[in-house]
Amino acid sequence: MKGRDRILSILKERGSLPQTELVKISGMSKSRVSEILNELEKEGIIFRKQLVGKNLIVSLNETKFLRLGIINAAEYPFIIPFIKKLREKGIEVEVKIYDNGLQVTKDLVLGKIDMGFSPVISQIIFSKIFDIKIIAGGAKGGAGIVGESCNIGSTVMSSMETWTLAEVKNANIIPFNSPRELVKNFETKKVPAIAIWEPYLSILESKGHKVTHVFEPNHCCTLAIRSSLEDEEKIKEIYEDAFSWFLSSKDRWISDYSNLLGEDYNIMKKASERYYFDSYLDLKEVYKNLKKMNIYIPA
Repeated sequence: MKGRDRILSILKERGSLPQTELVKISGMSKSRVSEILNELEKEGIIFRKQLVGKNLIVSLNETKFLRLGIINAAEYPFIIPFIKKLREKGIEVEVKIYDNGLQVTKDLVLGKIDMGFSPVISQIIFSKIFDIKIIAGGAKGGAGIVGESCNIGSTVMSSMETWTLAEVKNANIIPFNSPRELVKNFETKKVPAIAIWEPYLSILESKGHKVTHVFEPNHCCTLAIRSSLEDEEKIKEIYEDAFSWFLSSKDRWISDYSNLLGEDYNIMKKASERYYFDSYLDLKEVYKNLKKMNIYIPA
């Protein structure tokens, strides 16, 4: 990897860093790192801010580059036109794919990503304490339960967990960290039932397993950003424009999105049909629905 690419890769992964730390992590000489940073600063890709003494903090210029986190799910084909629209505006986007929504929200809080789609329940809770802001919806539904039991595997602090506790009588949640763990433990009969999202629901159906419960179509994952992110209104406007583009030709984007996730196109096409795509988000309605589920969070 070239020195320039190495520096950018570290900043994309770690977020803002002291220049001295960047030298250590990169394994390059102090003079070479300084030379690369001078070039990147002139191009407007990074900026440096002086702290106490001679310490410099190096950050990516978010008007030129954004990091977007998503869960490995069939839920977000609309990010493909979103990325295209952002690039048209001169903003490069890196997509990070996660196994669970809690980690997406954590990384958003830690500044490891700038924008993230993760369960609205986790975003609401974290936004009460940390500097993140929920700005838009994405998709509703797209999830269900496979197997029959009140002992149900689910990812932690997810819509699956919330919906299971609300809709299944006497539900007992067995926690897991990823959808692949859920599927593996279900197929090896270590758990009798799992609450899971698409495309894993369709994958299990294709293997002959029966979906025993389909969840009500509420917003699952919503779009949140760091509150300190510049041009929030511009990003929201681009997102809404891209979402309209997506809705006008949904099938067009599924192939590229399948390639991004490394999933089978036919499965992804079937999986996407279980979602209701809606970028509009009424947080008051979300709080109201949570109260119906006996989940009370101060607005």
